[in-house]
Amino acid sequence: MAVQDNLAKRTRFQVILDGMPLGFSKVSNISTAMEFETVVEGGVNDRVHYLQKPRQSMDKLTLEYGIASGELLRTTLTAGYELKNGIIIMVMPETGMIPTATYQADWGVVTKWEIDTLDATSSGLLVKKVEISHNGLSETINKIGLSL
Repeated sequence: MAVQDNLAKRTRFQVILDGMPLGFSKVSNISTAMEFETVVEGGVNDRVHYLQKPRQSMDKLTLEYGIASGELLRTTLTAGYELKNGIIIMVMPETGMIPTATYQADWGVVTKWEIDTLDATSSGLLVKKVEISHNGLSETINKIGLSL
């Protein structure tokens, strides 16, 4: 089996917010970052030290979906809604049920939501974007079935 056959596709994923599986058309900003401070030690000219700074801000995740009438589950995703049971994003393989990769945060809060421009001359879907601030994502890569 060629290595490219094992590469994860970005089209199949599942999102679980606060223990509820919800459908989204797009998830972006799946990332986490750390800030470091450079410290120069007096008398040592061949190297510098990097010290981790305390977190100054939270990372942000953006979820998008088409608004549907009669929708109840996602209506709670308004600014200030706290995700006490966390966030799980699973990248799914084309076949099978075992995720290729999982991204997880223990806590999050909805900090912003917005809808696309309302346009009477367009017949496209009305898309809602929800921004969730979180305390950092952990990444798990599933190595089952990978031939390296």
